[in-house]
Amino acid sequence: MKDTFDDFLKLTPSQKEVSLAIAKDHDELAVFVKNLEGQGFRQVVDTSDLFKYVFHPSSKVFFVVKESLPKDMYDFIVQYPTGQVEIYDDFNLKSKLAVPAYDKISVIFLITREGLKKNQELGFQILDQVGLTYQS
Repeated sequence: MKDTFDDFLKLTPSQKEVSLAIAKDHDELAVFVKNLEGQGFRQVVDTSDLFKYVFHPSSKVFFVVKESLPKDMYDFIVQYPTGQVEIYDDFNLKSKLAVPAYDKISVIFLITREGLKKNQELGFQILDQVGLTYQS
């Protein structure tokens, strides 16, 4: 499994779509996180955090989807391939705009199979919006 996941990670830089890794359970999700951190990826916790990195070439970030995917993160996935991402910042009460650099950037979302199913039931068609997808 490790080699296959590592091969997936090698393909993620410079993708113009968010990549997705689907873990069979929470234990495997923890293995993915450890692997990503070991390869220099930074975990982001929200869109504000994510926006700090999408401007900079060679950024490597990941987001772990807990129970349900926040709407603004889903909007990020949908807008990322367009070359411009605009998300409303509830804290500052204004829109934030990002133009992804794409150059060697890796943006990966992690989710469990169960989490993916729950999010699809909530109307988030994640698989339709992402690019490279890995499933063990």
